[in-house]
Amino acid sequence: MIPKGTKLLCLVLCLGQRIQAQERNFSIPTISAVPGSVVPWNETVKILCKGAPESYLYHLKILRNSKYQQVNEILGYQKEAAVFTIHPMDANSAGNYRCQYRSYKGWSEHSDALDLVVTDTMNQDYTMENLIRMIVAGLVLVALLAILAEDWHSRRVLHKEGRQDLAETSCSKQKCQTEWTLQPAPNGHLADTWKC
Repeated sequence: MIPKGTKLLCLVLCLGQRIQAQERNFSIPTISAVPGSVVPWNETVKILCKGAPESYLYHLKILRNSKYQQVNEILGYQKEAAVFTIHPMDANSAGNYRCQYRSYKGWSEHSDALDLVVTDTMNQDYTMENLIRMIVAGLVLVALLAILAEDWHSRRVLHKEGRQDLAETSCSKQKCQTEWTLQPAPNGHLADTWKC
């Protein structure tokens, strides 16, 4: 038979461990990004870390060299969530983030990971857009060349036709000039007459 004092001591120890385990039962914080987890280069992103209502300290951590390093902390009770602002977003800001909060019970577990991606609008691949622009520019160039060729051809044809008209005109003038004769007029004066 176990003495009453030992039973009582066992009961107190067991209850104490159970109470301590219940006190250490934290809700896992949630992490999210506003406007989203894909952020344009040099823009601002807000990381929200939502913990328990009694939490008074929040840590934001990023994964660097296989370890999470603290980026920032916010002290004070937060109504909805702690808001961490990252500006400007660049290659160093991109990565895997987690948050954690502290309450009077101690530190919570880490949140699930939030992967922030930075899109580099300066170094985007414009191959297809450039190809389309080059094709359109080529078509415009071909159209201009066709217009110039047609204009050149028209001027050449007109120039040839103009020479033939000119040749015919000058020939007929020569004919007319050779047929000029001086004939007496009825009044007794001489008159120039020609036939073409």
